[in-house]
Amino acid sequence: MKHETGMYIAAADIGATHVRSAVFTGDSGGEMKCIVCRKEALCRDGPDATSVTKQIIRMIRAVCDEAGHQPDAVGISTAGPLSVGKESIRSSPNMPYPDIPLREPLEAAFSCPVTILNDASAGAYYEFRRGDGEGKGCRNLVYLTISTGIGCGIISGGRLMEGADGNAGEIGHICVDTVYNLPCGCGGTAHWEAYASGSGMPQFFRAWHERHGSELLTGEAVTAASLCAAARSGNTDITAFFRDLAVINGRGLSTIIAAYAPERIVVGGPVAMENPDIIFAPALRHIDAYLSTPEILLSTADGMAPLKGAAIFAREGVDDGEIQTIFQTPSLKDRE
Repeated sequence: MKHETGMYIAAADIGATHVRSAVFTGDSGGEMKCIVCRKEALCRDGPDATSVTKQIIRMIRAVCDEAGHQPDAVGISTAGPLSVGKESIRSSPNMPYPDIPLREPLEAAFSCPVTILNDASAGAYYEFRRGDGEGKGCRNLVYLTISTGIGCGIISGGRLMEGADGNAGEIGHICVDTVYNLPCGCGGTAHWEAYASGSGMPQFFRAWHERHGSELLTGEAVTAASLCAAARSGNTDITAFFRDLAVINGRGLSTIIAAYAPERIVVGGPVAMENPDIIFAPALRHIDAYLSTPEILLSTADGMAPLKGAAIFAREGVDDGEIQTIFQTPSLKDRE
């Protein structure tokens, strides 16, 4: 129901590393204001997949209690892939459980409509809908996230392209290499995510080290963060590695351009956002685009684009009197 102060939308963004929850409020068609937001590590050591489900419910309840309002709708942004009908997270290579139920337990817990989007799709939706952001005035937009995994959300001709069951945009699982042929967490080989994501970069470095004989970092575990720190300190071997990683990232960006012909690519995710000089800028020099190269910009949403996009999508579903749950969403122009 609507309140005197507008609607209250609860949202959660489920990543492979962290979960965010928040409550937003705002009148129909206006800006949404975040009242309260929380973040904690994703539960990876529970007895079964319902441990994650219970964590999400608990976190949403906590922010609703703090805000002093129960939600009119719940919006979920999550790493994919999603099951048929977007009922659960199914066989995600970066999640600790093979099938994490979402829709049914969330609807039972909060007695209101629940919308579920792939996190990159939610990020794309936010960048398109926000009035002052990188997606302003752009009807053909890709939101690329480089984090624990790699994915993208697509706005094409003013429509959110979700594909079957919301799984369009799994761009992290395109082939980008025929030299190292590294295994990907999904079971495939030589996928972009296996080389350039937060989880894949250490694997690529180890394989690169074996081929080139550089010195491994000592005294600490090799992580994406430690590799970026070593490159920033001037380690020449690590710098050479990042030159090769830039080629891989350039191939990924080139594929996005060829596949979706966007006017603009907005890049988010902590791997890219926290290391723009090491990850983002060098990749731009290795784009080999068959089509015209679009604007490529870093997001300014401070990692909140998927969470905010999920909230906006849920609110607009309430405004329209219906909630889109599977396949393709209606025209964004129709929602205006």
